[in-house]
Amino acid sequence: MLFGSSFFSHLSERLFTRIRDRRAACVIGLAALVLLVSGLASASGDQAVVDAVYAKYGDRMPVINAQGDARGELAVYKAPADAPRIDCRELTGPRGMVALVFGQSNASNTVDPGYGATQAVYAYQAGVCRKVRDAIAGATGSKGSAWARLGDRIVTSGLYDTVLYVDIARGGSSILNWGPKGNLHALLESTVKDMRAHGLAPTHVFFHQGEADCALGLTRQEYQAVLKTVLSDTRRLVGPKPGIFVSRASLFLDPVCGNTRNPGCYKSCPAITAAQTAVIDPERGIYPGPNTDLIVPWFDRNDGYHFTAQAADHFAAAWMPLLAGGEAAGQPLQ
Repeated sequence: MLFGSSFFSHLSERLFTRIRDRRAACVIGLAALVLLVSGLASASGDQAVVDAVYAKYGDRMPVINAQGDARGELAVYKAPADAPRIDCRELTGPRGMVALVFGQSNASNTVDPGYGATQAVYAYQAGVCRKVRDAIAGATGSKGSAWARLGDRIVTSGLYDTVLYVDIARGGSSILNWGPKGNLHALLESTVKDMRAHGLAPTHVFFHQGEADCALGLTRQEYQAVLKTVLSDTRRLVGPKPGIFVSRASLFLDPVCGNTRNPGCYKSCPAITAAQTAVIDPERGIYPGPNTDLIVPWFDRNDGYHFTAQAADHFAAAWMPLLAGGEAAGQPLQ
């Protein structure tokens, strides 16, 4: 039995230390168990919400053909037939951006046409890389793309020497289409596999979508739960390095009203943009994209929905500080 000064003897100190260490180990183990259980409960809760969302909205999910939009429309490359093809492997390396793009129509080819990239900005489809001019093959829409403008800015700024886009955006698509029970989920998977088969690894992922789900009426919790699964699956596919950038977007023209010149006919959903903001987590390599509800107002939409050339310029400019911030926050040049 230990008394008085003997309590502080080397033997008693070692005994006390062992007891303290065991208690600490138990506390740490218990904390880890609590975190594990809470994490599992959170994941289980998210899955329950996702299942409920598909049960609630599944019959209203937009009908989107993975090979095109509702009309089967995929972009056609408009450059001369003899335009040179670039060896895609030349566009990779430490100074090359390879950006996977997916989402809704404003991420595809719906901008007023007439813009060709002046810098080393290219688009990829089925193993072929060509200079970007107006519509980017692989995405829907037959007009122009805002990404050409962004690519020019990226190269001109010196952030990267070349930019290569792999754009699979589908006009009218909902987050449900890209989610685990949607038909575009397989398109996302097969695109990344095809890229890797041709020696291309994404350095960035740009996601721009939300208008369809504003129209469907998804709540913040519903949209956020499905978006989280989309981002988790994207991370699994592209690996840990690429930065994933999530735009905030929900503004659309209410077809019931339909007057493109009446600002009262436009609707936005703060719940959707709040959900898109909530998933931003730089520690996990998920960064904010522009908020197009704010930077592309109703009067800068060429048909009530899609960006004018001026709006596309604003969109491209808004990306630049966000991309630079993402690089500084842990996205070194690949």
